[in-house]
Amino acid sequence: MKIRPIILTAIIAASLALGSCGDSEDSSSKADTSSAADTAVTNTAASSAAEESAAEPVSEPELEPVNSTAEEIVDDESAFMKAAPAYDTEKAKSYISAMPQIRELLTGAKADSKLTSFGKATAPEDAVKKVKDEIAKLTADGHKVSLIMIDLETQSGVAYRPDIPMCTQSTIKAVYLGSVLDSHPEAYQEHWIDFRKAIVNSNNDSYLKLYELYGKEPLEKWCEEVGVDKGFAASSFPRKYSAKDMMKLWTKLYCFLNSDEMQHSEFASYYADSACSATKMMLGTKYPVQTKAGWESGKDTWKNYDPRDTVPDKYCDGDPTNDESATNDTGVVYTDGGPYIFVIYTDIPFSVYYDYIDPNPLNGLVVALNELQQGLRA
Repeated sequence: MKIRPIILTAIIAASLALGSCGDSEDSSSKADTSSAADTAVTNTAASSAAEESAAEPVSEPELEPVNSTAEEIVDDESAFMKAAPAYDTEKAKSYISAMPQIRELLTGAKADSKLTSFGKATAPEDAVKKVKDEIAKLTADGHKVSLIMIDLETQSGVAYRPDIPMCTQSTIKAVYLGSVLDSHPEAYQEHWIDFRKAIVNSNNDSYLKLYELYGKEPLEKWCEEVGVDKGFAASSFPRKYSAKDMMKLWTKLYCFLNSDEMQHSEFASYYADSACSATKMMLGTKYPVQTKAGWESGKDTWKNYDPRDTVPDKYCDGDPTNDESATNDTGVVYTDGGPYIFVIYTDIPFSVYYDYIDPNPLNGLVVALNELQQGLRA
């Protein structure tokens, strides 16, 4: 892929009104709580991001939510892109050949209502307990949680209700944009700003523009390759698909991002700074990460709400429950012992506006999951 230099210009203040995180047919009417192009942030963290602890949020620059040309980009690199640790690219590539076996393990992971291990390695009991405790906190008010994680070195992991239907929210952008560049590498030359904004800022306008241009066929191809129902690609924002489905697609994205052509590309670097990823915020200054989050607040106030509240119909597509609310995170963490891929889906409402004034509900879970993965190689 030809790497285009990014031009430094002044930071441009963004509007607090964006497009939908729902399907393209209702994108004009649905409030976008899964797009961070309009998150109120500052540039002051850029110089100190590398010194922040993994548990401290780092503010990041925002991009203007318009159809921009190359000259309209507002910053060359975000704080997290500058601070992101490097990882052993040759070691990362070495796991690609094992992906067929990894997918078989994922297929066989139990759809249990309790945290279940799979593979040969077993994590320490105290680490498993911490993950269970975090799940218990998240589900205490009747919310749904679904997760699956696999360590590529030991080919082992854990799963919790990985087959239940969930809404992907903006996590779909990660795998869709990878599939587009896999099928249409020339697309980056013309639309690189849209690829960047859709990943770094979770900008819906840029994502939907690319979806309209390239359609569902690139993602359908990936679905066929990894054993996921092609219906997953029929909607710009798929609903009722599982964490296990998304995990299989991330195994394909992992291979693509770590291919010879992509490893050092700008596009691959965007995943180091996906907006509002709990994993990025909690682990991204300690380990290299490639993630994509997705979220929906569930109310027009953009704030977290009581799960017993009635959710407006426009968020539900006729479903009176709050399954259109979400706090999701997906991706790869490249630890010293080897990488792991994870998917976490919930129906917990989350708003990221106002400088992350509300802590991400997944912060504790992603730290506990990382500790569990570290224990798999102890």
